[in-house]
Amino acid sequence: MTRLYSLTEAGRRAFETQSSKVPLDSRRVLGLIKPDTDPHKVCARLGWSEAAVIEILEELEFGGLVRSIGASASPDEPDLDFTNSLKVADIQAALRARDKK
Repeated sequence: MTRLYSLTEAGRRAFETQSSKVPLDSRRVLGLIKPDTDPHKVCARLGWSEAAVIEILEELEFGGLVRSIGASASPDEPDLDFTNSLKVADIQAALRARDKK
C-alpha cells in the first residue's frame, strides 16, 4: 500500500523560510509535497531512488513536517470498507448500552 504525504504547518514554514535546520535534500522534497502527494511523483520529479525519497519522507514525518495516510492500491478502491460488517442494529444496541451507563 502506498502512503500519501501532505505538508504540516511546520513543514510549510520550514520550506518557506528555507530553514537551515532542515537539510537541503529534505527541503527539496518539502517543496514538492502538495496535499496527498504520491512519493513516486517526488521520485520522478527529482530523479532519486524510491528508497532515498521514502527515507527522507519518514524523517520529515518523524520531525512533524509532513503527515501521511495510507492509499488504496487502486484509485477506484476505497481505503475503508464497512459495508460487510456494519449493522444498524449493532450500532443501536451499543448506543442503548452507552445510555444506560
